Amino acid sequence: MTTTQDTSIYSTALDTLMDAQKLPAGVVLKKQVAISQFEQLGLPSMKHEEWKYTYLAKILKKGFAPGYIQTDKAVLKSIADQLPAIAKDANRIVLVDGIFSSELSQINASEQYIITSLANSWNLEISASIDLFSSLTKGKKQALTALNTALCQDGVFIEVSENGSAHVELLLVQTGQEKISMPRFVIHVGIDAYLNIAEQYLLLDGQSLSNSVSEVFLDASAKVEWVKIQDAAEQSYQMDSCYVVQAKKSNYHCSTISLTGELLRNNQFIQIAGEEAHANLGGVYILDGQQQADNLIVIEHASPNATSNQLYKGILDGKSTGVFNGKIVVVEDAQKTNAFQSNKNILLSDDAAAYFRPQLEIFADDVKCSHGATSAQIEDNELFYLRSRGIGKELSKSLLMFAYVGDVIDEIEDTTLREWVKSRIASKLKIEL
Repeated sequence: MTTTQDTSIYSTALDTLMDAQKLPAGVVLKKQVAISQFEQLGLPSMKHEEWKYTYLAKILKKGFAPGYIQTDKAVLKSIADQLPAIAKDANRIVLVDGIFSSELSQINASEQYIITSLANSWNLEISASIDLFSSLTKGKKQALTALNTALCQDGVFIEVSENGSAHVELLLVQTGQEKISMPRFVIHVGIDAYLNIAEQYLLLDGQSLSNSVSEVFLDASAKVEWVKIQDAAEQSYQMDSCYVVQAKKSNYHCSTISLTGELLRNNQFIQIAGEEAHANLGGVYILDGQQQADNLIVIEHASPNATSNQLYKGILDGKSTGVFNGKIVVVEDAQKTNAFQSNKNILLSDDAAAYFRPQLEIFADDVKCSHGATSAQIEDNELFYLRSRGIGKELSKSLLMFAYVGDVIDEIEDTTLREWVKSRIASKLKIEL
């Protein structure tokens, strides 16, 4: 039986995809280059330093296969019945197995932004400044990025015009098909513009594997606040890679909240290319059973007088695993850089594991950079303080854990997003707010 470890089936999948879709010549060329790159790299294994604790081959043996994805109208109707209510003035983007659904999405007309299917944007000259699939060159050593470039059928294109603003709810629905969904997101935020994204997954049935890639371009003084909640189902496998380029005085803030999933792999590659820009990466992972969250963050300071911050906190129970692999790179000319990195974990079980690898590569001499990582257990005196006031043991533990991740949540500036995250974490910890 052929498995998804055999890279030849991906080439076959690309042939099928190009037969099914009429693609512009430029897109076809990039897909062909990408599949060649993927075949040269091969699937990442535990021999690769960045995948040292993640056994990807085990997931691929579960029967997931690449291929052309279609969803019939009956399934779309069943999904529509399960979607939560949304305000009339809000924008909702719904992808079903990685395919943009115009039937389920709600996009309001505005001169401040363009939101459309990525497949539709391939045939429109709607953003001459953005080169689709440009992360193919930035992520030369990232096999999953090359694979997504080759096999993505669709995704989302968002462009916010100068001084404009947009608020987006991004809902990624997985139907449980045993095909790998490959959504792609291309986002361009103009000068002095603002974009706010609330992202979550929904798994309808069975198990799912997604390999998503995002490209985010921030012009001068642009701002993006993106919250990702990974809480679909235990049989959910999510690979998410995000490439960000920041111009001067821009602000990129991404919070990744990992609550449920067999494997949640999050890659963030940030290039700070302009002075006075700031990148803020926050993460919370609260796992049990045999679940795993693996976070890889690389921030390159390529311009002076810029700042960045990484704060990730994990709470691990059962046989769960948390991985933090963070790197700060400061190039020779990036003087006056301030960059900080921290990973902290609480282990609730002797079988839970936390692995961390903070790294600094500094080639400038006038900088302030620091990193640190810790793992510990809940202190008995902290539990005693709450229990002595009549609070039960389990609730006491939950309250302590909620407070423990509070500084990550408080970094979320948008009030609606912050309260949304609080409610989801409280629900996970069985706390009533």
